[in-house]
Amino acid sequence: MSTNLCADLLLLSIAAPSQIVSVSRQSQDATQSPVAEQAAAYPANAGGVEDLLYRKPDIALVYSGWNGGRFGDLLAGQGIEVVPVPYPTDWDDALDTARKVAARIGRAEQGAALAAGAEQRMRALAAGVPALKALYLRPSGGSAGRGTYVDDVLTRLGLRNLVGEHGHAGWAAYPLERIVLDPPDVFLLGYFEQRQPLTASAYARHPLLRKLLAETPQVAVPSRVWGCGGLELVGAAEAIAEAVVEAIAEPVQTIGSGVAR
Repeated sequence: MSTNLCADLLLLSIAAPSQIVSVSRQSQDATQSPVAEQAAAYPANAGGVEDLLYRKPDIALVYSGWNGGRFGDLLAGQGIEVVPVPYPTDWDDALDTARKVAARIGRAEQGAALAAGAEQRMRALAAGVPALKALYLRPSGGSAGRGTYVDDVLTRLGLRNLVGEHGHAGWAAYPLERIVLDPPDVFLLGYFEQRQPLTASAYARHPLLRKLLAETPQVAVPSRVWGCGGLELVGAAEAIAEAVVEAIAEPVQTIGSGVAR
């Protein structure tokens, strides 16, 4: 049983269908899940301890931010083993987690093969992507510096992550002034296709940023396969690599859904 979208993505990719007791409601929501059709075949849960006690799986995959530590003893007493799915800092973390979880649920061979295939696909991408200055940006101004899987994937593609190059680490807002002083060769826009509250998208609506977006090639990051940092990252990386090449070939043309409304 998995209790959140990120754990769902992992479970659905490595488990045999007969092993799956339940997946989270998030995975069945097509607006945020890339596996909604597949997930619809299983009972849904809200991700709480009550759901686990009701479904009584042998193993529960929970996200590392879930408060499973509080309920670990209780669930163990009911014969339920809680396996946290750690938040990845890089691509190697994603590969390692897939292999370990697969082994834990008796699917070591399948997990190893899946990870090996994803690793090979990621390695094949760098050859065709020019070493451009890239800036990953969300409507709130949030970005990703060193020590994040975003930085790691961009580097593996052969792109230069401006946020990391300017010494920023982790997940944080990137100053608009920095973008003006050192603009990227290409913007990578995450979640810009989603309608945002006005307070959350003020950064994206700033006139200076709008001007830069109008003058700079931009690529829409596939948001539904970007937020968890698991093996699905390779699909997002392939889409980004292809779109970057197209965007540079046709300057100042938005690829994907464009800027936030």
